Order: sequence, then structure tokens, then C-alpha cells
Amino acid sequence: MRDKERNTKSNLDIVKECDNFPYYDPNDPKPFNDAISPLWLFFLPDDPNPHGYLLPSTVEKMPWTQNFLLLNTNPPQVHLIHPSLKATVVNRARAFESVIEELLKDARDKKLFANLKGWRNEKYPVLGANFPLAIERAGSNLFGIVTRGAHMTVYTRTAKGALKFWIPRRAASRSTFPGMLDNTVAGGVAYGEMPFECIVREAAEEASLPEDLVRRNTKSVGAITWFNIKDSKSGGEVGLLQPGIQYVYDLEIPEDVVPKPMDGESEDFRLLDVEEVRKAMGEEQFRPSCAMVIMDFMVRHAIVTAENEKDYVEICARLKRKLPFRTTPSGKYSRTG
Repeated sequence: MRDKERNTKSNLDIVKECDNFPYYDPNDPKPFNDAISPLWLFFLPDDPNPHGYLLPSTVEKMPWTQNFLLLNTNPPQVHLIHPSLKATVVNRARAFESVIEELLKDARDKKLFANLKGWRNEKYPVLGANFPLAIERAGSNLFGIVTRGAHMTVYTRTAKGALKFWIPRRAASRSTFPGMLDNTVAGGVAYGEMPFECIVREAAEEASLPEDLVRRNTKSVGAITWFNIKDSKSGGEVGLLQPGIQYVYDLEIPEDVVPKPMDGESEDFRLLDVEEVRKAMGEEQFRPSCAMVIMDFMVRHAIVTAENEKDYVEICARLKRKLPFRTTPSGKYSRTG
């Protein structure tokens, strides 16, 4: 619902823009049931817990190999099955990883999915897997696994104490959310990478911020979670599912420190006050996940409070959504294979 006075989205709607997969409501279960019932669950070997959601259209187009078993059960399931390998967990895990990579490369070469045009040679971990497993970043959304990002809000205070945010605009050439506003520093956390090291790397690459400053003054302030149905602005197939974790960091810098674009992913950085940022969020100028991060900042810094926001409790709850899949291993997989 839009604010009638300003014709902008409400704070709750800003959060819903990213966390947009229906919640289960016992009084009105149809939206959730309609969204969940067609989805295929993705399973790993020797693990009863699913790790991702696939769309029926993805299952239909994917050039599956003998290393995958498709079951038309209720719900339908895709199982990665054992390759012909008797070895250690590490070697078996590498074999599974190769199986998935070969599948995605075949799909890429056949031009089956727009997502795979942006092949990055960068991998995301399958969180919660009982053995080390990673998937090419460009293909991770096809399997609907939980992905991780690390975002940092960089801000300063004027001589009068007013808080201002350093906000970049994404380059128009970006394949995802071109020209939209972003968090000061933001990046996907790759396989084997720790979230804070992602922040340090991206701070240098995206904002030209000195490593010593970032390591010394950055504060880890938690994590937010959501369940997103991707739209056309995100690039690639519309409707893909992304349960997400965003590790959140704050960095207050002096007025004479100015972030500057380095790697060409941003056009510029602008110093915006709280009202300018709120207006831009309400006008949907921000990438949805970045708007979530700033909303979290505003809640933590008492800019958005129970006294000035009627939807305060729901906003706080949706910033910490329970994810549909495990994010830590169950420990049931054999260490010896």
C-alpha cells in the first residue's frame, strides 16, 4: 500500500518487495499453497533434507543426466545421486560438484536459461550440505538454494550531527538491476569465503575504501533473511526462487573520506540524508535487497520505531524470516565415504 500523501511505498511494502514469497496463513492458506505446490525439491545424496526449490519450467528444460533422479511424488523431487566413485568424502564431493557443473555448462551451451549467459566462474556453497558442495553462481538460482551476501552501510555525520548515507548508483551496463541505487558496499559471499573478507574485498573494489580503515572500524551488526521470487529487473528467468541471507555491516567514516567507484560496477556515490534515502526507497529506486539492508539500519538506529511506524513489528519479523532450508550441516554424512 502506498503512502497517499507522498505517493510512495510504505516501509512494510519496501520490505515485501524483497521478501515476497507468500507466508503460510492458516486463515488464508491458498496464496502459500498455490506458490509452493508446483515446486520441485532438490535433494543431495544420503540426506533426507531438501536444499532448494526448482520451478517446473526449470525441471522441464534442464538437460538432466543419469546422475539425477526425478520423482513425480507429492511434492515432486530432484535427487543428485552417487556417481560411480568409491572414495573419500572430499573426492566424492568433487565428483558431485563436477556433475552439477557439467549439467549447467551443457544447459549454457544449449542456451536454455538466460541466467547462464552471465557465467562468472565463481561458486556459491550449498549451505547445510553434509559435505562441501558448490554451484556456479549463475546457476545457483536455478536450483533455488539459499545464497549469501554481505552488505555494508557506510555513513557519516555532519558537524551538526545529521546522519548521511553514501549511496552508489549501479552502472547502466549491469545485467541485474541496472541504474538502481545500492548499498555502499555489497557482494555475494563465494564458496570458501568468510562474510567479512567479502566486505573488505568489495570495499576496495567497489568504493576505493582503504583496507586498514575497513578492518579497523567496520562493525558486524547481524544478518537479515528473506525469500524472494525474482522479477525481470533481476535479470535471467522470471520467477526463480532465492531464499537469501545478507550479513550486515556498518561503517561510520569522517566527512573527508569519500567513497569512489573503482571497478566500473557503480556510476557514482552520492551523500544522501535520511529523508532523501527514505524517499528513494519508497519510489523503488533501490535494489530490493539493498532497501532491506537500509530498513534494518533504520530500525537498529531508531530511525524507524514503534512510535512512528504502525507496521513496526511485522517489519522487524520479516527482516528475520525463517528460511525454508537448513543452513548448517546435520552431520549425518560419512566422513570416510
